[in-house]
Amino acid sequence: MKSSAAHMDLVGRYLSGQSTYEETEQLESLMLEDPQLRADFLACARVDAALPGAVGEKGILLEFQPELPARSQWRRWAPTAAAAALLILAGSLWWKGEQNRPAQPQLVARFGKLLDCRWMDSNIRVQSGDAIANGQRIELSAGAADLHFSTGARLRLIGPVTIETRSENSVFLTLGEARLVAETPEAKGFVVETPNSKFVDISTAFTATVSPDGLSRLEVTEGEVDVALDGIEKSSRLKAGETLYVEPGERRIITRIEPGDGTAAFRFPTIPPPSREDYADQASGHATIRVAHGELQIEPKRSGPVSALVDGAGQSRRDSPGESTFFRSRPGGGILIDLGRVISIERINSYSWHQHEQIEEHRERARQRFTLYGYAGDQLPDLDLPPEESGWTRIARVNSDKFFRVNERLDRPAQQACSITAAKGDLGRFRYLLWEVRPSTFYGEFDVYGSP
Repeated sequence: MKSSAAHMDLVGRYLSGQSTYEETEQLESLMLEDPQLRADFLACARVDAALPGAVGEKGILLEFQPELPARSQWRRWAPTAAAAALLILAGSLWWKGEQNRPAQPQLVARFGKLLDCRWMDSNIRVQSGDAIANGQRIELSAGAADLHFSTGARLRLIGPVTIETRSENSVFLTLGEARLVAETPEAKGFVVETPNSKFVDISTAFTATVSPDGLSRLEVTEGEVDVALDGIEKSSRLKAGETLYVEPGERRIITRIEPGDGTAAFRFPTIPPPSREDYADQASGHATIRVAHGELQIEPKRSGPVSALVDGAGQSRRDSPGESTFFRSRPGGGILIDLGRVISIERINSYSWHQHEQIEEHRERARQRFTLYGYAGDQLPDLDLPPEESGWTRIARVNSDKFFRVNERLDRPAQQACSITAAKGDLGRFRYLLWEVRPSTFYGEFDVYGSP
């Protein structure tokens, strides 16, 4: 016997039936952790001789008589009592071991094709066909990896990406790009959750992206996708060819960009055409507009005046510099609208149109690239300072080339509309709006919807 006297005393009290519930729990816990104590316990029992007298007809331990001496004579009863107690304790240890043993992980997917993969943990080795468990975190620093889910859904990860499986039909995308194809009935309803949204597949294919600062992007390539946001009961549905951004933050700012029909009617899938009914329209007399900094391209292209952005109409043709407002090539500029008072802003739309008369693919001046800020105070901040340093609130960031995944010039729609809204409520209460624009887009109209 190599176990301590205190431990052996617990064994004696247990075998004599005198141990309390707490002492039994203590002994079982000690035996789970201490192989020597388990060996010493077994050494106290003579199993061959003990079973008939210690175990009743139903296979349970017989009760000990209360007059049995507790401490001084427990060894006399050890061959019988210990063997029977061994059965009970062994069963108890097995049961506790089963309870403490980690549950077998649920396998929800397997790795498919792996393309030049580098993992954030250099010690990880992954092969095609390896199983993926529910709750498993996958961190890919470069390359592409396909995940084949048991429901039939296929997810391609584009590094760098961090993602975690949530079930056989859902994942949480923390960072990077994931492209889903869900063609089977079982894969319908596949969910890609991001830090600020949930994208629920209705039918077939979409791409979800999360940037390092939390900006989420959804692009629907086939079928339809529901967009659900935390705290918002009603989801919105996107169809094939539609894309949106969801800004991080409490208001859940949503940016939708759409291609137009390329006519003076400025028809888009869901965004209305330029309007004379918005709050900032020059006819209403509420707002004024001016160049905050930078220089318009007056010569040789002859940009139109900045007031063209609030006249309620876009360009009348596809290459019309005089009906457009655009800055010199570098470094862009700022456009400031003073609404005259603080108002609750519901939606802000911007429109652009350009396609060279002779060169079909020349549509560079149609892209929209700007950051939109708002300010509520009556005293305008110093416009010579960066907006983030002078009290402006960033509302949204727009880059339509990234939005449309423009790789070739013909990928870029010649006519574009951008609509900025909040998932719930308004964009905020502001008096001033500032567009920090990159050169040199042919903007035709800015519409601001809201009320005091």
